[in-house]
Amino acid sequence: MDDYPNQPIETGDRKGIGSRGFVVGSLTGCSRVLGLLRTVAESAVLGAGAKPIADAFFLAFRVPNFFRRLTAEGAFAQAFIPVLAQFQETGTREELEEFVRVVAGNFGVVLLVVCVLGSVFAPALITVFTVGSTSSWVADGRFDLASGLLVVMFPYLGLISFTAFLGSVLNSFNRFFVPAFIPVILNVAMICAMLFGTTWFAERAYALAWAVILAGVIQLLWHFPSLVSLRLLKLPKVNWRLPGFTQMMKLFGPAVFAASVGQINILVGTQIAASLVIGSVSWLYYADRLIELPVGMIAIALQTVILPSISKLHNRGDQEGFRSHLSWGAQVGIILGLPAAVGLFVLSTPLTATLFHRPPGFPFGTEFIWEDVEKVAVALRAFAVGVVPLMLVKIFAPGFFAKKDTKTPFYYASISVAVNIVVSLLLFKFIHHVGIAIATTVAAIVHATLLMSGLMRRGDFKISHSIVKVCVQTSIACACMVIVLHFLRPLDSLWVDFSMWSRIVWLLVLVGAGMVTYFVVGLAVGLRPRQLTGPN
Repeated sequence: MDDYPNQPIETGDRKGIGSRGFVVGSLTGCSRVLGLLRTVAESAVLGAGAKPIADAFFLAFRVPNFFRRLTAEGAFAQAFIPVLAQFQETGTREELEEFVRVVAGNFGVVLLVVCVLGSVFAPALITVFTVGSTSSWVADGRFDLASGLLVVMFPYLGLISFTAFLGSVLNSFNRFFVPAFIPVILNVAMICAMLFGTTWFAERAYALAWAVILAGVIQLLWHFPSLVSLRLLKLPKVNWRLPGFTQMMKLFGPAVFAASVGQINILVGTQIAASLVIGSVSWLYYADRLIELPVGMIAIALQTVILPSISKLHNRGDQEGFRSHLSWGAQVGIILGLPAAVGLFVLSTPLTATLFHRPPGFPFGTEFIWEDVEKVAVALRAFAVGVVPLMLVKIFAPGFFAKKDTKTPFYYASISVAVNIVVSLLLFKFIHHVGIAIATTVAAIVHATLLMSGLMRRGDFKISHSIVKVCVQTSIACACMVIVLHFLRPLDSLWVDFSMWSRIVWLLVLVGAGMVTYFVVGLAVGLRPRQLTGPN
């Protein structure tokens, strides 16, 4: 009987998990940079508060992405990878192939049905996402435009969800490059659509919608060569009673909620923002895009490589290795996440002005006015406080899923969502869209605290001396970075009059000075590059 190409992760393989995290983080970083370029193009083509087209497109695009992150990237991976790891460690080649084929067949059938229903009932979905403000969306044309865009884009849910399934298979075999590259494809497709395709449509937002579908097809096909090399590109098979599949589905239900609490909080925020003035949805969208850069590069990369590793460590009974991997992930999240959060907070206006606002006389992009800059910047500051907690949620949650425990994180996620709703409702009438951003941050802090406490009670994580030391060291380095930026940064009021090139140069100087200060001071107080390579 042939052995399948398993690549066990040794507990002490520091270079292994560190290098895999670097691959995922680098490609995710490339994707996030392209995503920022895409967002810059969106701000020029769609605007923000000046025209309803931006709100309509971002809401329509958010619907399939919400369901995709809810089921595919979040819950599906958390339920699928631990079971697949079990087959890798104790099963036969035939059992593993059968499990993958059945999951592909069953998942494919469900996605096909969901995509058809989603396209047919697109107006109803837009109504759900704009509950409480649907009449105003109908009156200014945003409702019909968003519904039409959603009809085109909803099948992307099926394409990218199945792509995420294939990516989970590859990740379990330590093939991280191909899955990590797929967001690049979407960003390139949308940028090309805005550069070359908007003249083909009476409503330019439809160029972006069709680009999303084309990207989904390419993303799916991108995985096939790697699956062929693993001999896992097999014809899907429908079997609802396969023991491995039923085991996965028992984990899947609670994981839908627990792994995707961030998306549920975004949904709540979107619904409330839709009831505010035109532009509120867009302001939060642009601020969230900036937050996604560090969260995607660091937290998602760590989550991607940690979950398969600790799932296998748990199956082997290596509790010490399990703890060391979670501790290492938390330290990396703090070392890289805290300076990112501080930088986003301090440079919120320079970042927003440089990326999205075009000075007077600039040939395009005048839809994003200075008022939009101020609205996005203040939301960005509120989001930035929650960057590290958001990262820790991504790092701590796999500690439960690897042990096939989805009920505990489900409970914690429920509390987080409740906190988000309560704080949003308390604040949005007073500070509008900023209250929604603050609620998201508060919910992330509560969620991370609950997950960490739960892991500590089970003995899977502890606040060790090394973690405390890292927190002190990074805090000192960040404080020095803030002092340097404070003295170098021009007043926010001056950025409105800067030319485009002046903004770019100033922003590069500030970002460079901040990074150099952080790393120099960090080295001086004891931070070392080897801390990023893997657990001790």
